[in-house]
Amino acid sequence: MRMQRQWLAGASRVDITPDIQKIRIQLGGYGARLNMPPTGVHDPIYARALALQAGDQLVVLVALDHLLVPASLTEAVLREANLRPEQLFMAASHTHCAPDSMGLNARARFALPGVGSFLPEFLQFTTERIVEAIRQARARLRPARLSVSAEALPNLNRNRRGAKITDPTMTVLRVDESARRRTLAALVIYAAHPTIYPHTMMQVSAEFPGVLQSRLEAALGEGVVALYMNGAQGDVSPVADEGKDDHERVRLYGEKLATHALRLLRNTKPLAPKLRTAQIRVSLPEARPHPQFYESAGREYKVPEALLNDLVKQLIPPTTPVSLMGLDSLALVGFPGEPITALGLEARQMGQQHGFRHVAPVALVNDWIGYILTREEYEKGGYEATVSFNGPDAGAAVMKAVREGFARL
Repeated sequence: MRMQRQWLAGASRVDITPDIQKIRIQLGGYGARLNMPPTGVHDPIYARALALQAGDQLVVLVALDHLLVPASLTEAVLREANLRPEQLFMAASHTHCAPDSMGLNARARFALPGVGSFLPEFLQFTTERIVEAIRQARARLRPARLSVSAEALPNLNRNRRGAKITDPTMTVLRVDESARRRTLAALVIYAAHPTIYPHTMMQVSAEFPGVLQSRLEAALGEGVVALYMNGAQGDVSPVADEGKDDHERVRLYGEKLATHALRLLRNTKPLAPKLRTAQIRVSLPEARPHPQFYESAGREYKVPEALLNDLVKQLIPPTTPVSLMGLDSLALVGFPGEPITALGLEARQMGQQHGFRHVAPVALVNDWIGYILTREEYEKGGYEATVSFNGPDAGAAVMKAVREGFARL
């Protein structure tokens, strides 16, 4: 008699805060910090791993309290954890108070003022900690039940480019142990730039995603691992106006998101043990700076104009992965950078046309190619366009891969 397929799940949390006295990092996210190192650690940063298995299919989702996920970090984790590319879905929260992710980027080998450069010891440390989180999660695999819920949460995020288009959807995945009535893990996906702390915040912090994750872990019970992944946040800011200072605004916003997540986690629909993955390599248009990049980079990062073309070509890889995962009626669409809302909504529509009830776009997965824009938004210019390094057609190339990925799921 053939055994019925079931979900297996395991989760773990590992501290990835570097010793800032031994590894000479700088903080990432704001060019105004230039090469200033952090003054201390406000709150620790973590790698949270969730291993899922259905039949002979295994995937690992990793949520990092980091700014970005450079390809060199993904490649190192795949190698050391002995995973195939389509088995890893590793996303950064995009906190702007984490160590500069350029220190993890083997392509960032330029000693220029204001531009982070590769630190091999930082890559080794971070890789080892993430691989340990993955090892623990896989060692804890046990029969589980998965369920999902999603709801629009108005007035918690806004389009920072002035457009009326927003995506207020929060998607939650709940993972419960089959044998006992207890929760193993929860995943929350919601789009908002973690930029409540300004550039004057000089301590390491997971920002509002850290508050959200820790509050969920405390509320859901001992040993629960709560993962946060950002949505299509390229043009999205949090609406975090409450609080007397930045610390309180970070705390209150994170707690507000946690309260909504807990409510959604109490009203989820089951997911059958059907696991599918697809990863498409995108050949990117040739890297070239946006016309406004010359002005902004020269001003913000103090990079000589003559070096900008070479810098961009050196920094941006010629190909990049688009990662998709199907968990029964839930699809996750992993973008290798920072997609704007319009592209996230387009991905959701594609997924729904392929029969997925819930589709969650996720930013900063397995690579970083900068901002991912539509041609229209690229041609409008502005900050996001200046950090979109592959011309006006890069967004279309990425979305073609999303479409191909859904066809394979």
